[in-house]
Amino acid sequence: HCTLDTFELWNPKDGTLKKAKRKVEEFVDVFPKDDKGLLLMGPVGTGKTHLAVAALQQIMRDKRPPVHGRFADFTSLVLEIQMTFGGSGSSREILEPLVDADVLVLDELGAGKTTPWVMDLLYYLVNTRYLEGRLTLFTTNFSDHPKNHEDSLSDRVSKRIRSRLHEMCRPVTLLGGDYREEHLATREGGLRL
Repeated sequence: HCTLDTFELWNPKDGTLKKAKRKVEEFVDVFPKDDKGLLLMGPVGTGKTHLAVAALQQIMRDKRPPVHGRFADFTSLVLEIQMTFGGSGSSREILEPLVDADVLVLDELGAGKTTPWVMDLLYYLVNTRYLEGRLTLFTTNFSDHPKNHEDSLSDRVSKRIRSRLHEMCRPVTLLGGDYREEHLATREGGLRL
């Protein structure tokens, strides 16, 4: 259900929604001529995943020759690989389609527990796509300039990965409230949880 047409500019006070949608539309329009992916950054519920998936679907549907794309939620990817430790498949079988995809959406970058093993896995995936020049769209709830005492994106993914993201992607920032929370409040008669 995620398309660029169904992305709602639901908060008229938040100009970042319109700017983000326009940047994603431009990315899709010029594909594959642009050599940079997108890094969609912002708080929970601002529409980052919707926009990334919409771009991926439109590219796969409309571009010729056919484009091979993949979507992976990073936390789920880590858990799926951990399940192979018992002998049910291999991490290579899971990672290879993600590394080889023409376009990859890697959702929730920096989420979850960042153990050394997780960082090595993320570095392998990002660095391989970086070296091969493959377009990637990343979403993250972390920014380069966090407020208060929150972690920065570099804190969550390491400086070496963040450095590659600078070169691989154009940043797209979304701000504002949580769409799900706002719509739930509206559907339930204005009651906020």
